[in-house]
Amino acid sequence: MTTAPIIYHGKPHGLGVARDITEQVEAQHLLAQRVEERTRELASLLEISQTMAAAQHLQPLLGLVLEQLKGVVPYTGATIATVEAEELVIQDYRSPFPEAVQRHLRTPLTTLGPLWERLTDLEPLLMQDVREHTPLAQAVQEALGALGESAFAAIRAALLIPLTLKEHVSGLLLLTSNEVGAFTPHHAALAQVIANQATIAITNARLYAQAQTLAALEERQKLARELHDSVSQALYGISLGAHSARTALERDPEHVAEPLDYVLSLAEAGLAEMRALIFELRPESLEQEGLVAALTKQGTALQARHEVTVHLDLCDEPALPLAVKQELYRIAQEALHNTVKHARARQVNLHLRQTSEEVVLEVRDDGIGFDPQGAFPGHLGLHSMRERVSHLGGTLQIESAPGAGVRLCARVPVPPTC
Repeated sequence: MTTAPIIYHGKPHGLGVARDITEQVEAQHLLAQRVEERTRELASLLEISQTMAAAQHLQPLLGLVLEQLKGVVPYTGATIATVEAEELVIQDYRSPFPEAVQRHLRTPLTTLGPLWERLTDLEPLLMQDVREHTPLAQAVQEALGALGESAFAAIRAALLIPLTLKEHVSGLLLLTSNEVGAFTPHHAALAQVIANQATIAITNARLYAQAQTLAALEERQKLARELHDSVSQALYGISLGAHSARTALERDPEHVAEPLDYVLSLAEAGLAEMRALIFELRPESLEQEGLVAALTKQGTALQARHEVTVHLDLCDEPALPLAVKQELYRIAQEALHNTVKHARARQVNLHLRQTSEEVVLEVRDDGIGFDPQGAFPGHLGLHSMRERVSHLGGTLQIESAPGAGVRLCARVPVPPTC
């Protein structure tokens, strides 16, 4: 009896199952790898976003962004440039090329030709090989030519991301690699996200710098007014008093003491005023001389300048961080300024005391007062004081009524580390 042969149609059952399992394992491994890559990318994007959100100055912001960018888009060289007066000006970079070559490199936009025209489309430009014989590749070659032959020889692929602001190109993020085809569309998408954030950060940093400049200008103007209203007037009075003393010395020596006393009082007032103004210009001197010394000088200057009696009741130097002392000094300064400008007071009491839990600053005057709940033009400083106290986590209490003077009390908690 002959046994019929067994014919297998398709794959043997055992081998097919094994291959299916292998493919599933490989697919799961590939999926896990992709999830890990995306997680790393998202973490890097979040870190970059947090870095740019917290920064107020371009340096070292841009350098940190370029360092973190390498975690999601591997590159050999990276450069951030901004458009200034029809030129691309490098702001920061990371590359092996000499600093002297890149740091001061400025590229006129007119020399970029078709490359700049393409960037104005507001889309990333991916160059797999910058040595190709295409118009765009040649434009890149000319733009990078300033780096020198040895530096350019290390560049093969390039990724150009326009920094856009209100539908206009305000700068450029340039990534380069020494490998052909190093960048992918996915890399371009990631770099575009970072470039968008960098544009916002650069704009915010410039606005912050402008605000700082305006604030400094306002401070200089305020100083000029105060110098004119106080020190220059004191010097003028000293000059008149000295002339009167000289005349009295020649004509009536027995009466020379009175004009000399007048000169001395003005000189003391001018000296007190200058000390107060120096504290305004150099609040960091609080670190050396302390808050109590600063408040004492401010009260002395107020009394000398405006002929207001100032009573000081100050505790020992409080154990506070310098930043808290500066804020308290500014609060007291603004309160005293309001007193002489609006209150028409004859007496002012300035108190400072500290407990284990809080520091209390109190300014009280006997002026004309006002309604704290009403509209009172000219008292914009109260808003500033409230902001400062709130920033310190404290409270500001204002008690006043027409004809009843003003009592301002700021309570600030003592930081746990003090």
